[in-house]
Amino acid sequence: MSDLDPSVAPASDPQTVRRGLQVSSAPVFALPLLALAGILVVAWTVGVEDTCGGPVPGCSSLRNAGDIPVTVRAIIDQSDTETLIERGERVLLGDWRNGVRVDHGQCLVVEGGPFWDALTVIDRTTELTGVWHPLDDWGARVQLHDWACPEAS
Repeated sequence: MSDLDPSVAPASDPQTVRRGLQVSSAPVFALPLLALAGILVVAWTVGVEDTCGGPVPGCSSLRNAGDIPVTVRAIIDQSDTETLIERGERVLLGDWRNGVRVDHGQCLVVEGGPFWDALTVIDRTTELTGVWHPLDDWGARVQLHDWACPEAS
């Protein structure tokens, strides 16, 4: 190996190369999980005082998807308030105890539940009196019809 140029010959004593600090990967996964758990605990704790029973304040809304107005009754702090919701209108119900009026000779179709996919039909077409149909904390999409209920599709 005497024919090699000394400038390209490997050094006789190898030097160690420092590659940075070696750290465990556990904190990379643990810290975000801890932050997520903290956020969920805070949201649940704040929501315990909510009368809707969940962490989202103002937790329900109502959309009148029908062609005629609906009357909504809200009971807030022991007082009764009735509001007329026009067709196509959406209102925030808040954390009230709510109901929709179905008079005699009418039919109410309610799509409620968390995804508004729980169908309820209140048929008062043959009854002599009307009723208040309660709404849950999820709110609903409602359609009020005079006389016959529409066929289910």
